[in-house]
Amino acid sequence: MKKTLLLFFLSFVPILANCASRNDTVALALMDKMSVAVRRSDVGMLEAQLYVRQRVEVEKKNLIVSLFPDMTVFDKGVKSYLSEYLYDVISVHGSLPKIRRTASLSSFGHGNGEMDRVMSYMSPHVYGERLFAGEYLSPLEQSNRAYYRFSLDTAFLETGKQRILFVSRFDNIQLFSSGAVVIDETDSLPVTITLEGWDEQSRFDVDLFMGKNKQERFVVDSIALKIGYAFLGNRMEIDVAGDFSYKEFRALDDDDKPSKNLVATSDLPERLPNVDDVPGRLSAARITPLTKNDSLLYISNRAFGGVDISVDTVGGVKERIGQFLWRVGDRAISSHTLVWGDSDLKFSPLINPSYLSYTTSKGFSYKLALNFRTRISRKCALQIKPMIGYNFKYKEFYWGIRSALSFAPMKRGVIAVDVERGTTLYSSAFHDAIKNTPIDSLDFGKMPILFYREGHIRLTAGFEPVNGFELQAGATYYRHSLYGDAVGVQVAGDEVKEYYRQFAPHLRVTWHPGMYYYVADGRKVNVGSLAPRFAFDVEQGISGVMGSHGVYTRAELDVQYKRRITSSGSLYLRAGGGGYFHTKDIYFVKYAFLKDNPLPLDRDDEASGVFQLLGREWYNSANNYARINASYSSPFMLLQRIVPRASFIKNESVYAGLLFISHLCPYWECGYGVETPYIDAGLFIGFENENFSRVGCKVSFSLFKE
Repeated sequence: MKKTLLLFFLSFVPILANCASRNDTVALALMDKMSVAVRRSDVGMLEAQLYVRQRVEVEKKNLIVSLFPDMTVFDKGVKSYLSEYLYDVISVHGSLPKIRRTASLSSFGHGNGEMDRVMSYMSPHVYGERLFAGEYLSPLEQSNRAYYRFSLDTAFLETGKQRILFVSRFDNIQLFSSGAVVIDETDSLPVTITLEGWDEQSRFDVDLFMGKNKQERFVVDSIALKIGYAFLGNRMEIDVAGDFSYKEFRALDDDDKPSKNLVATSDLPERLPNVDDVPGRLSAARITPLTKNDSLLYISNRAFGGVDISVDTVGGVKERIGQFLWRVGDRAISSHTLVWGDSDLKFSPLINPSYLSYTTSKGFSYKLALNFRTRISRKCALQIKPMIGYNFKYKEFYWGIRSALSFAPMKRGVIAVDVERGTTLYSSAFHDAIKNTPIDSLDFGKMPILFYREGHIRLTAGFEPVNGFELQAGATYYRHSLYGDAVGVQVAGDEVKEYYRQFAPHLRVTWHPGMYYYVADGRKVNVGSLAPRFAFDVEQGISGVMGSHGVYTRAELDVQYKRRITSSGSLYLRAGGGGYFHTKDIYFVKYAFLKDNPLPLDRDDEASGVFQLLGREWYNSANNYARINASYSSPFMLLQRIVPRASFIKNESVYAGLLFISHLCPYWECGYGVETPYIDAGLFIGFENENFSRVGCKVSFSLFKE
């Protein structure tokens, strides 16, 4: 009897296997049809109003969370909150939408960190390799098929529609753990899309309902989002509904198709106009009216028109002082933007571990930048970026202010003024001593080298006469001040001076062939290119101008190439070289493309432009150099395949760098790094003249990184 039952059940195995195989085949065939239909989804321009309603239920909270940046601070004894927001949304050719809040009403006392995260889901576009601010690999994109398994939902019986289920192959933070897409069999386009995933602090599931009429089938009509938030013992549930009302929707005509160097020509306002908070606008935008309990939430928190009147308007002197100190502290640990008129000032939180990093060669360092922008006219804007940095190993404080006034927007004209107090350098008078010292005996810390603090003011004017071809010209005035007390010391027969001045005109030519761009509010905005970027920079030191010393010609060539190899993997290459020529008198070596910048760097420079283990003294040790750097990054490179449960890996990277400079012919460095939501770490190995030199690491905090 048992044998008969076993044979009976085993007879179903081939049938079940065949059904499973058939389901996968059918599901992939439907996905292929959908991909073909989606390719016709080019949207020239859309303008919409977005209404967002957010409910928050706090299950558990503690005081620790208030010490972290961008965390909403909840009121004592209050567990339920309600907020409504109204936004204007404009997007060109599927680009990330420009969103501007025009009205709000909230029962929150202060802090809106969770709302900022919610807005990353509120995009009208769902087609592309990545979704939700680029944090997740989309299962709808063919290039991401390798990361998901698809099957047909045979239990779904709705007429004229098919439901496809998918689950991720890897437990990774950049993949949706599961989800489904309902496809209309008539036009092969999605009707609804369900996505479930997680990040470092929460789990979420979101339902995207696509537009119902023919014109808006390629964009989202409404969104239902649920977030289960859990962090350091704090637990809360967030329920969000978002509805788009499209004011203007224009598909690309044949005449609007992107040309070789053009993404889109639609005129996109750079900044949406300011509109005061008007509760009436929210009332008109509500799809469902407020319930009695909803109204009571607003009334109990004395919220009206987006203004919490309980702050600074009620209570005694002690309460007002406490509220003031609380708000000062909230500003110190939260990022926020102050907006007035056509200006805005973006503050990064001053107390944030993500600005702290450690490397073996440089020790601990801290870097911070602010961004100020004001619009002077339709074609002219001013940007100011103050920056600070501090190195704990060298006990040095750095600061800089970079400002740029843009004009001639279709030619990307700009006048820039940079003022900076940088790192310490040593003059060319010590190059011979370094050159004649065997590398085994070379110890910069023990050599009698005099260091100078470098400061400068730089004026530059630039424009783009031809697409992808930029010219920048200007002049820099340097002042190198002696770092320490050594005036009167003789070096190479010359008396050391307390400071040296240098005046140097400079010219930079940049060519990025095949540049794509779009026009925003009459201003040309470059997007990028599939070709390498070439840059040539030359600087000429002139003696006698404003007391300047030193004559030299510095010339450098830099080539950068960045290419996404797969939907999740990117390759970055960089090569170049340069040197000082026709030198005379004392001068200071400072290269434009090879440098150890103590102030914030671009992400690309951090990824493949810096030698992590190389001491900063080497960067100005020789009159010429040549370098090659490369890096490849992907979240599914090594650890995710070896340890499938290593789910917090956002990226793995391998690095390689080769440098020819001074005694180091060559110096080369290789490394491996891991990026997670909380911390980034890398291990590097350095070799000098083909001999092993050192092993070191780099660690930086990424929690609350902007």
